[in-house]
Amino acid sequence: MGELLLTGEVLVGGALFIVAGVLGAVFTRRRLIAHGTPLTVCALREPGDRRWRFGLARYGTTGLQWFTLLGLSLRPARQWDRGLLNIRATRPLEPGERPEILIPAAMRVECRYRQERFEIAIARAPYSAFRSWLHASPPRRARTAAQRPPGFRPISGLSARPPP
Repeated sequence: MGELLLTGEVLVGGALFIVAGVLGAVFTRRRLIAHGTPLTVCALREPGDRRWRFGLARYGTTGLQWFTLLGLSLRPARQWDRGLLNIRATRPLEPGERPEILIPAAMRVECRYRQERFEIAIARAPYSAFRSWLHASPPRRARTAAQRPPGFRPISGLSARPPP
């Protein structure tokens, strides 16, 4: 009887260790994916597919990246360039649709990227941030000397400081 109890304790302890390891890996992966940029839970549905796939969306300077919710990869499963991504109609999800489980009061956003169409389910607050991010222009980089047009000469004699 003592051996059976010991075996049960080892099995329960092993299961708890595995659960803690999986949760730790998911947390660490999410932290590595975020890189200090906005990250939100959303769901993706591609044309011809009836099911929603949960994932993490990251807004970057140049585009939107989508990562699967569960997995080990630190690379995005899908990536869309900011300048080519358009959003179409937006409406609330119907009651009982699957994304409501993880995304309360989710909005269905119809998107178009080049000729491809897909849908994203996202909560209302992150949707507002997504829409603002999409319509805002990306930050411009200062041109280096190699990127300046031929014949470009900076204006001399101008100073950032006001005259004394």
